[in-house]
Amino acid sequence: MAVLLAGALALGALVANQSESDVCVRPSPPARSRPVLSRDLATLTDIGRSDPYDSTSLFGISPDGNRIAYVIRRGDPASNSFCQQLVIQELRGDSPPRLIEIGGELIRMTISIWGLAALPTGSAAIIQPRWSPDGKEIAFLKRVAGSTQVWVATVATGALRQATAQKADVDDFSWLPNGQGLVVATRPALHQKLDGNDSEGRAGYLFDDRFSPMESNRPFVRDPVDTRYDRVDIAAADVSAASPGEVALLRPPSVKERPSQARLFARSGGASAWTEPTPAGQWLGPDRLFIADSAGKRQSCSSAECAHVRRLWWQDETLFWISRTGWGQNRTALYRWGPGDNQPHLLLETGDNLIGCSHDGWTEICAREGSVRPRRIEAIDLRSGASRVLFDPNAGFSRLTLGEVHRYFYQNAFGIECWFDLVMPVGHRPGQRHPMVVVQYTSQGFLRGGTGDEVPIQVLAAQGFAVLSFEHPDFTPQARLARNELELRQIDRRNWLERRNVESALERAVQIAIRTGTVDPSRIGISGFSEGSAAVQWALINSKLFTVASLGTCCEDKVAQPLNGGPGYEQHLREQGYPAFDSSSDRFWAPYSLVQNADHIRTPILLQVGDSEYQMGLDVIAAMRERGRPFEAYIFPNEPHIKWQPAHRLAVYDRNLEWFEFWLRHRIDCSPEKQSQYARWIAMSGAPSRSSLLCFPVEN
Repeated sequence: MAVLLAGALALGALVANQSESDVCVRPSPPARSRPVLSRDLATLTDIGRSDPYDSTSLFGISPDGNRIAYVIRRGDPASNSFCQQLVIQELRGDSPPRLIEIGGELIRMTISIWGLAALPTGSAAIIQPRWSPDGKEIAFLKRVAGSTQVWVATVATGALRQATAQKADVDDFSWLPNGQGLVVATRPALHQKLDGNDSEGRAGYLFDDRFSPMESNRPFVRDPVDTRYDRVDIAAADVSAASPGEVALLRPPSVKERPSQARLFARSGGASAWTEPTPAGQWLGPDRLFIADSAGKRQSCSSAECAHVRRLWWQDETLFWISRTGWGQNRTALYRWGPGDNQPHLLLETGDNLIGCSHDGWTEICAREGSVRPRRIEAIDLRSGASRVLFDPNAGFSRLTLGEVHRYFYQNAFGIECWFDLVMPVGHRPGQRHPMVVVQYTSQGFLRGGTGDEVPIQVLAAQGFAVLSFEHPDFTPQARLARNELELRQIDRRNWLERRNVESALERAVQIAIRTGTVDPSRIGISGFSEGSAAVQWALINSKLFTVASLGTCCEDKVAQPLNGGPGYEQHLREQGYPAFDSSSDRFWAPYSLVQNADHIRTPILLQVGDSEYQMGLDVIAAMRERGRPFEAYIFPNEPHIKWQPAHRLAVYDRNLEWFEFWLRHRIDCSPEKQSQYARWIAMSGAPSRSSLLCFPVEN
């Protein structure tokens, strides 16, 4: 341990004075503008999770309110690793941020699902740095050799040291008020039970509801798992049980004034504000904003300005909130409601997404991204709504040539407000018609690779494709009557309601794109991941619009999926209304099962899936192989649902591009190392002949 800490100190001293041109930040822009390459997207610098949805705060604010700290990372496909740096940023003035190399492995989120605890995901965990009470040190989570612990950076020098050495991963932490130690949260029982599984294995594991075969050949730990809270004296390296007061630093006691139905809640002095569904008990009911003063007097706001609230906070006596607004909630709005105001005041409305915000007095600090601009850090003045850029770690991206983005609005057959973005090919000229690829299932934020980040939108646009970036429609009116999540899923499965809802939105979006005159209706491909894969599965059977498909997960069918999900997952499916997985369920599965419909499906299908999930599609793979259908599958090692490894991300990007180029434009990468791939594809049913194929330009 002493050697490790000494090395960390040396490293910290070495990198403390790095400039913003260093390794985790996007390199200098190209000498001349050029189209986007797959590598440009695979090496973007990320702050927080890479998806465009809001998250817990990304920022630590110094005690004096003058500085913020956050963590950035950048994937390196060549080494299949990540660069990670701690950024220290002045909130006032124009001084550049300081970047401190912190190293370590990617800390990935874990989730509890189907009654199983701590299943690993491919999404990055939110790492919020925390300043010591005196502002001289910053603590953060770092993972080394498979162990997540608290590390501390000295602000003046950038020197790093490990502050905890718990046996279990640290899930959360807080500084003690005296700044001499930390209170940390771990789940030692989780690790003890996993270790206990090794002992059980000597006599054979009992196959029960702890198993999910597609995730692991070993049993997981069932929820709930207790959390332990310890006090860590950093200087003395002493660990003891945390007192109730110290535990409260991480788990503040519940506020008695918080209504039981409240979804969001904020309190300032004697005043409080919250949102709750109306009518009460309707799980997806529209939220209404309520405010109560110190005397308990309540007032509510049911206007459009108070709907779809995502974040809520007070500054002095003024209430602020961020919400989704506009047609189909396609925009972001920031509102202020102060003393004496008769109605909320709109401070900011934008098509961008605001992510992981924190506030310091009258300044809101957010990660912000738009459809053609990757994430950067901005400060928003809560008095005027004006914003300014604090740091853009991907500034060089603005020099690349991007396809223009046009947003379209419409309703589907269920009367639901829908929208999508049509990304035009670079260099498009009036009168040209292009092949088009559908990418799902969110079009919010930076248009990078769709949900799962697998289909490189701007790379396709650079190669001459139009791209329909599809936003999943809201739930149907019937589904909105659900009282809980299980009831929602049961309603959605009756007569495949949700599948028909999505298909209606998808087909109308494609028809609108065709009517622009820029899309060749005979050359339309579709891609999907997770829920998007389900939409592709339905479309392959129930639509004639698509000539080629790519899947990032597969498949929701009646045999392999429930069996490989395990007993808990199988029960989860049955509760939703899926029938027994045998021949008696053929009628139920008729409009959705790829296995049952394999005789009629001739659409070329590419599958790229992690090794934790490919078993779910084994029956589909076998059915397609048996019938000689144009189908190819790739399995990526050590990957959960969302793929996280940079080398795999780049490989998925490139193969998706090559697949759509081959089938929709009859073009191939003529590099020698790719010829075995194309030999397989040319041999597929319905493939273009070798003599008709042209080379498409490839840049590295």
